[in-house]
Amino acid sequence: MNNSANALHGNTRVLILATVAFAVCFAGWSLFGSLAVYIKAEFNLSSTAVGLLLATPVLLGSIVRVPIGILTDKYGGRKVFSVLMLFTFFPMFLAGFAQSYLLLLVCGFFFGAVGASFAVGIPQVSQWYPKEKQGLALGIYGVGNVGTALAVFGAPFIAESAGWNKAFFCYSIPLLLMAAIYWFFSADAPKPENVKPQTFNDKLKVYKSSHLIWVFSLFYFMTFGFFVCFALLLPTYLRDTFDVTPVKAGTLTSIFVFIATFTRILGGYLGDIFSGRNLLTLLSLSLIGVLVYLNMNSSLTLAVTAFYCMAILLGIGNGVVFKLVAEYFPKDTGTVGGMVGAAGGLGGFFLPIITGTIKDYTNNNSLGFIFISLVCLMCLSFMEKKTFIKTDNKTENEEKISTVIDNEMEMEMEMEVEVEEDIFAGIDEKMEPVMQK
Repeated sequence: MNNSANALHGNTRVLILATVAFAVCFAGWSLFGSLAVYIKAEFNLSSTAVGLLLATPVLLGSIVRVPIGILTDKYGGRKVFSVLMLFTFFPMFLAGFAQSYLLLLVCGFFFGAVGASFAVGIPQVSQWYPKEKQGLALGIYGVGNVGTALAVFGAPFIAESAGWNKAFFCYSIPLLLMAAIYWFFSADAPKPENVKPQTFNDKLKVYKSSHLIWVFSLFYFMTFGFFVCFALLLPTYLRDTFDVTPVKAGTLTSIFVFIATFTRILGGYLGDIFSGRNLLTLLSLSLIGVLVYLNMNSSLTLAVTAFYCMAILLGIGNGVVFKLVAEYFPKDTGTVGGMVGAAGGLGGFFLPIITGTIKDYTNNNSLGFIFISLVCLMCLSFMEKKTFIKTDNKTENEEKISTVIDNEMEMEMEMEVEVEEDIFAGIDEKMEPVMQK
């Protein structure tokens, strides 16, 4: 099969490798959440300090998504993904030797860069698939979020049997192995020939090209930010509220992550069929309803059921957002996806800190849920139909202008050809008697 065929029909090997690498990266990225109970007891931390610890890896992973996405568009996902996993192996391995809260924060900050892996796989995968299949392909790639479940489910068992610090050793080794595998067996989609590569400044100009970049960023701040926030805080919430064991809390949280992860495929598929704007509006309204219900003091079973409903909504929302990114920005998916992913990561950074601080001052989670509901309302305010119509009209107008210009240039070229033919015909007529003589 030639390169053009591969570009048209996709590449299953790249999709599988990218998904597995993403899962390995997210497992390490989520370690603090699954080990928070043990670290809190080890260093006698407050809820605010725990929130800061949980959010620290998210910070760098969010910040570097923008340059990582640009680098992926420029150099390809194979190189960037491999180097990223190799780099983050060292601070994660070092975290296993940490004997202080400060050193854990420093290590978490640097190995948090592995969270930028999402901005690498999105452009690499989408470039292998045609537009009508990108939503599904990106939804499958998003299954790599299951790495969070691997952390919250497996890390407590390691902590119970060998100590919480040993978990960092166990989750860093796969990063090193996957870096080598990805380097030798993955591949970048073929690029069109005779296309001038864009400079860094050209990529930055994309951020000024459309307001939809910021609308998508806001919604991913909500959908992915909520996912990271609750994946990190849910074990502590279940233990403090319902007095469950750390292992049971980790198991229940892993189910939350599994649901949110695999429904991402459904979100991408629905994004291929239905209007993304309508889907996001419906999801936001449903999330508000779930958050309002969580403010009612219910039983463990009903609370967990509500969180699982939230997981379905968040998973679908994550899939829809990146289907829209690939649809509206096909040539700059990495650049735009990096910004949108950064916004989601920042949601995962700030929300645990804010909710942890609210919990410290109020000694309950109600106001935290109310604050998160307000974020949903803010996102809804940007979902007017004209927000998307303007972009569509702008595109249509640009296409019309481009068509008119092309037609005018074609007419001018035809006229020039006709004039040249008339000139040469006149010259031939004048030269013919001379040639006969």
